[in-house]
This record gives sequence, structure tokens and C-alpha cells, in this order.
Amino acid sequence: MPIFEVFSQQDPGGPFIHAGSVEAPDAALALQYARNSFSRREDAFRLWVVPRTAIHEEVDLDLLRPPGDHRYRLGRYYRANVEKRRRLKARVADAAGAEADA
Repeated sequence: MPIFEVFSQQDPGGPFIHAGSVEAPDAALALQYARNSFSRREDAFRLWVVPRTAIHEEVDLDLLRPPGDHRYRLGRYYRANVEKRRRLKARVADAAGAEADA
């Protein structure tokens, strides 16, 4: 019997999250099994039921890595950029103050 992957959406407009898998002879029964298993307490707004064979996996690490260094776009590096900017502004202000004193 084919295996179907189930994705659920908790809130309208929210992301779909992998909820689990069901084994069923066809898509209609897979949807019914998914409803019974993953939304019986009304904790899912929508369900996607997809045959596992329709999911394609990318395992080539060269294709998964970004082509350049874009770490500055990530939140964990943002604070370092803010600190660098603050120090640069302080140096410019000190230099402007030294020129005004001279």
C-alpha cells in the first residue's frame, strides 16, 4: 500500500507543517485517515495529503549551500553589524569633535 505524507495548517494563512504519514490504498482514503488522525480535535485548519512518491529530495550539498557569503542577512549576525555601526559613528563624532577643537 502506498504511503502518504500529511501536512497541516494550524491557522489561516500560516505555514504548513509536516504532521505525519498514513498508509492507504488511495488518496481518498488517505485523506480520511489523515482527518481522523491529525484533525480530530479541530487542531488543523487545512490538510495536504501527498503521495510520498511525489516528494523529491535534494541531497547535493553544493546545490543547497548559498553561492556567496550572505551571513549578514541572518538575524544572529545583525547585532554584530549594529555594534560595528555604533563604534563607527562614535569614531566619526570623535574625529569631528577633534577638528572643531583645533
